[in-house]
Amino acid sequence: MQLHLTESSAALGMQATAEAERAYWLSRELAAVKAPAEIDVHAFHDALGLMYPLNWHCSEGGECETFMLAEMVCGNVTEIYARIGIRYYRMRDDSNLDHAEILARVKEEMRRQK
Repeated sequence: MQLHLTESSAALGMQATAEAERAYWLSRELAAVKAPAEIDVHAFHDALGLMYPLNWHCSEGGECETFMLAEMVCGNVTEIYARIGIRYYRMRDDSNLDHAEILARVKEEMRRQK
């Protein structure tokens, strides 16, 4: 990135640099996001035992389960795991997603696979 200032203000240059850096990191986060992909039961349980899960939730009488890894891949993006019945999924997305949003994304992927 080239920075061309028309005024001799250091504050303008710093602001432009901060905005460029923020845009860079947001683009890196977007690049790290991955759609849900089906995995096997062993990969799901291996991830569950890897480290203490973040935001672990169950619903529908134990039929659905989601959790995230506490370690981020980039920025706020982390590995997210979901179980719906006997099907297991892994995805990468924002760690602020809640249980219902994760299930909705996984169910949309399940519909696409049919």
